[in-house]
Amino acid sequence: MKTITNKTISGIIEIARGMFTILKHMFRPAITLEYPEVRPVLNSRYRGRLALKVKPDGSDICSGCGMCAKACPCGDLIQIQKEKDENNKFVVTQFTIDIGRCIFCGNCTEVCPSKALIMTDGFELADYSREAMVYDKERLKLSVEESARWTERKELDE
Repeated sequence: MKTITNKTISGIIEIARGMFTILKHMFRPAITLEYPEVRPVLNSRYRGRLALKVKPDGSDICSGCGMCAKACPCGDLIQIQKEKDENNKFVVTQFTIDIGRCIFCGNCTEVCPSKALIMTDGFELADYSREAMVYDKERLKLSVEESARWTERKELDE
C-alpha cells in the first residue's frame, strides 16, 4: 500500500514539473524557421554543393590536373577525362562528381591549384534517383556572374 502511495505522489510531482516546464516556455518567442519562406543564415565557412568556376569569358578554369580526385577520400567519386586541343593544351572533356557519395569534406577544393572547384552554400541536394546525383561538367559549372561573386567572396574571406 505504501509503494502505491509513493508512486502516485512521485507521478503527480513529475506531471507538475512537466507542466511547469511548458508554462515556462509558453511565453518565450518561437525559434523555428518557416523554411521555404525564411532561409537560414549560413556560416561563411559552410560546405555545400560543389561547383566549377569559369573565367570572365566563360571558358573553364579547371586544367584537369586531377588533384581533386587524388585528394578525395571516397576513391572514384571524382572522374576527369581530358584531351589535347589544337594548341597542344589539355582541355577537360568530362568532369563528373557523384554527390550522393560525397562526404563534403572539402579536401578537393583545398588542393585545387587553380581554385576552380569550390563549395557553395547550396544545401538542397535531394533527388529521386542515384543517377541524378551524379553531376556532370555542365551541371557543376557556374555562370560568369556567379563565378565572379564567389571569387570576390573568397578573396574577402582570406
